Amino acid sequence: MEMFSRPAGSVAILVGLLLGFFILMSYQANRAETISVVEGTVHTLTSPAHRAVSAIWLTVSGTWQRYMGLVGASSQSSRMRERNAVLERENSSLQEAARENARLRRLLSLRERIVSPSLAGEIIGRDVSHVYQGLTVNRGSWDGASRNSPVVAPNGALVGRVVHVTGMSSMVQALTDPESAVGAKVVRSDARGVVHGVGGPILELAYVNSLQDVKNGDLVVTSGDDGLYPAGIPIGRVSRVAQGSPVPGSPPMALARGEGALFLEISLNPLVEVRRVDYVLLLSPLTHGE
Repeated sequence: MEMFSRPAGSVAILVGLLLGFFILMSYQANRAETISVVEGTVHTLTSPAHRAVSAIWLTVSGTWQRYMGLVGASSQSSRMRERNAVLERENSSLQEAARENARLRRLLSLRERIVSPSLAGEIIGRDVSHVYQGLTVNRGSWDGASRNSPVVAPNGALVGRVVHVTGMSSMVQALTDPESAVGAKVVRSDARGVVHGVGGPILELAYVNSLQDVKNGDLVVTSGDDGLYPAGIPIGRVSRVAQGSPVPGSPPMALARGEGALFLEISLNPLVEVRRVDYVLLLSPLTHGE
């Protein structure tokens, strides 16, 4: 009886174990299915929100990247503008230095060609109340400057003459001063007169006989007749020639260019612009009279 009961017990235990195993497997399967259902439901419910958050994040991220890109580009553009400004200033300085060197070379070359003693100087002041009339040169009596010294520009053209000298500087009366007067002649025809300023950039050649031959473009130089300026210094070119005003009460003059007109009205363009001259040569004066 005991031998029969032991196998029966073993079979019962085996059957119980198998039953428990199947129950456990069924539970796991049901649990997995339940979890899958729950996960699917949660995913379905949260998917729109997730997509919205993702879209917002992508938009914000893209906007930020574009903003940073613009900031970087703006910073780079600003640096390039600053660099260009620096290069432009350097280029301008180099060009001005080159122009100044060219003017100095012309001045030195002119000084070598001039026979009479000369003194190079720099313009350090201008008469602001009469723009075209007065210049101050950084050469005075201590340097050998003298009153009545003719003053010429680097291109050899006449600027004016020294009218006042101190120990360290000299005052120059420019050609364009209405009170200035220079004996002059037309190179082509030798017509002679007096050049004076009119308070502006244009000069006038006065007292030229109406029978004289003067044309536009004629070169006018110093004649030396005034005893102040040596002959042959270029002054300007004729820009206008007109008949002078008739002398009241004078009889008709058939041979004259204008009936009763004694002189021509002649305008000149000076060969140097007084307002822009920077360097000059002071020539030895013909007279030291006070």
